[in-house]
Amino acid sequence: MFFAEVTFLMRDGVRLLKRERVAPVRVTVLIRDSDRDKNNSKRNLVEVMLFEHWGVPQARSAGRISDPVILPYKGPGFLLSGTELDTQTIDAQSRTCEHRQVWHVLPMARSKDD
Repeated sequence: MFFAEVTFLMRDGVRLLKRERVAPVRVTVLIRDSDRDKNNSKRNLVEVMLFEHWGVPQARSAGRISDPVILPYKGPGFLLSGTELDTQTIDAQSRTCEHRQVWHVLPMARSKDD
C-alpha cells in the first residue's frame, strides 16, 4: 500500500485528450491478490484499488482495475494499465462492461492534511 496522485488517462476504453482529463486524485493505492473462491471472476486475480480519504476514518473507492501491467514511461511516476469493470444500462438491461484503463501514478509522501 502506498500514497500517490493518480490521473485517469482513459474513459470507457477511450484515451482522453489532455484537455479532457480531470485533475489527479490523491489516493491510497492498494495492490492485492483476489482468490477465485471469493470473487465474481471465478479465477485468481491481482487487483489495484484506489481509496480517497476525506478526513474521516472511512475511505471511498476511487477506482479499481484487475490484471495490472506497468507500461513503459519516461516521465515521473509510472503508467499502470488494467481491466476496469463498469455497470451500464444497455437496451434497458444492466450489463457489465470491461474497458481498458490506464492510470498515471505518481507516488508521493503523505502530508499532514491527507
